[in-house]
Amino acid sequence: MKKMQKTLTEFPRYHQNSRWPGWTSIWMCCLTIVVQISVFSGALINPSMATAHEASSHQIQTLEIPLHKGSIQKTLTFPLYEQESIQYFSAGLGKEERSLTYPSFPLKLIFVQGERAFLASVSVNIAKEDGTTLLKIPGKEVEGPWLFINIPAGTYIVSGIDSNGTKVKKIITIQTDKPIVVHFRWP
Repeated sequence: MKKMQKTLTEFPRYHQNSRWPGWTSIWMCCLTIVVQISVFSGALINPSMATAHEASSHQIQTLEIPLHKGSIQKTLTFPLYEQESIQYFSAGLGKEERSLTYPSFPLKLIFVQGERAFLASVSVNIAKEDGTTLLKIPGKEVEGPWLFINIPAGTYIVSGIDSNGTKVKKIITIQTDKPIVVHFRWP
């Protein structure tokens, strides 16, 4: 490390009299950015260096989805949750996540605010047709605008509540072997 520090401190003096004095500042800026990215990405990639996330009592495992060719990372992981024997997970943040191929769950909810903006941290309540609550998914478990739910065939009352407390409610019928996508839109 001392050798690297010495080299970094001598670098500007070595090039002070060069024909392109502005390049010294550019090189130092680039080098600083590369070092910062290396340090910060290590904490993000290496779980032992990262701060532990508060785990939900509903999380049963992580779901690993392989990326298409050409990406640096080989898989993305998503927390897989379960309540009342019904599994669910959230995804859809960024272009990379939206381009993945996910397991076929019978119900996919997409949360949108306004005309095009995706919405995350939506709390979801699912009740049976008679009004009996089946699932209460807290907003902290819905990290992306997509929520995949492995729910049995039937008719359900599904409510989505955004972070402002605004509720959108729909009646959804799930058929066997026929996945559906339902959009929840907030103004």
